[in-house]
Amino acid sequence: MKTQCAPTNSINKSVKVLFIEARRKFEDLDINLKLLDELKGKTVSLAATIQYIGLIPEVKSYLESKGKKVVVKEGAYYDGHVLGCNSSAFDKSADILLLISDGKFHAINNAIQLQKEIYIFTSRSLEKIEQKEINLCNKKIQVKKVKFLAANNIGLIVSVKPGQHQKSIHAIKDKIKKLSKKVYVFEIDNIDTTEFENFPQIEFWVNTACYGLARDDSKIINLSDILEFLD
Repeated sequence: MKTQCAPTNSINKSVKVLFIEARRKFEDLDINLKLLDELKGKTVSLAATIQYIGLIPEVKSYLESKGKKVVVKEGAYYDGHVLGCNSSAFDKSADILLLISDGKFHAINNAIQLQKEIYIFTSRSLEKIEQKEINLCNKKIQVKKVKFLAANNIGLIVSVKPGQHQKSIHAIKDKIKKLSKKVYVFEIDNIDTTEFENFPQIEFWVNTACYGLARDDSKIINLSDILEFLD
């Protein structure tokens, strides 16, 4: 972890980085579409993580063959594409939100943002982020809001990675300072929260990077969760 307590203009912008998408290849035996028969409701908002985005047309066709209306919206970079911090591919008004993905990372983050249950289809299993999980996360966020308001020294986490970098960080810093707080900007490439123990003067952290970073840490809150306090 490389941490700099410095202005964001100190980043070396001359470094060129190549990002390569890794998309999963599917064999016929890998996909159990019959699991989707469990889904109740007339309309389905369908989305996927980048590894599974190639499976959207097949899943959409199957659901439509079962009489369902399937919505695939414009997402983060492609139609139906979700990120942990970007749920724009989902249509919240649909009866069912269905994410093609592995694991719960993206699903739980999107469920919290949308405040709605999400099904996860891995091609061989069907799981669900239930309302009770969302409610538990909501309670944790409320507690964090109180801690944020009570803290005097705030660490503002900024990722230098493209796609996660918050460009308006100085404006955000100024708004938090208006709450009579001292704010320190931490520019980080690979975020390791255990390194934060090296800065005991920081009472609470505000995250502007990956949305999931704050989910399991009681001293970190996402910027989106404190916007109500910022003018």
